[in-house]
Amino acid sequence: MELKKIANEMLPKTMAARDWVFQVIRMAIVRGVLPGGMPLRQDEISAALSVSHIPVREAFRQLEAQGLVRIYPNRGAVVTKLTPHELENVMDTRILLEVGTFKTAIPLMTEHDLTHAQEILDEFQAERNPQRYDTLNLQFHFALYAPCNNDVALSMIDYLHANSDRYLRPFYPKKKEDDRAFKAIKEHQMLIDACRSRDAELACAVLRTHLESTKTLLLVSPLLN
Repeated sequence: MELKKIANEMLPKTMAARDWVFQVIRMAIVRGVLPGGMPLRQDEISAALSVSHIPVREAFRQLEAQGLVRIYPNRGAVVTKLTPHELENVMDTRILLEVGTFKTAIPLMTEHDLTHAQEILDEFQAERNPQRYDTLNLQFHFALYAPCNNDVALSMIDYLHANSDRYLRPFYPKKKEDDRAFKAIKEHQMLIDACRSRDAELACAVLRTHLESTKTLLLVSPLLN
């Protein structure tokens, strides 16, 4: 079962059972292992993750709060599926929030922050497993946003990523030589370089263009309704 593979990636458990189960199921939704419209069975998930029903139920509530799951009375939990209009709204909100957060973070960045972002980008460039692209991409963006010191904004960005990234999977490059992979790596490097030179205007322009391109791609995703 694919859920077990994801669970093994996230071992050892370094958080409460509820939060660990939440992270495993969320990753499974983002990766398409649990696609939109799929019912979530407590018994199956409990068995796959070797946990009781309690943390699974609690994780379902967390996932519902993030818009990834809907809980129906007498029917249980079902993975949500966005309409094109809903996904467009998510991306428009992401662009507003991420560009604003990024602009705030740039003057607060240290050399350590930039080195950390570069290390993640280097790891992404060397990665050969497409299953890890979404994780590394998110880590990279958060390495650039984190200096803003605004946990509310970062939490909202995380929520919006989870709701949009699951529709991006069909477009992940099969190999690093693909034009799409080269373009993404180049744009990410441009973000680091602009931050290092403290050119906030250029950095925000690059990020906005990067996110607008992602929005265009997402709206033709075959995973949409």
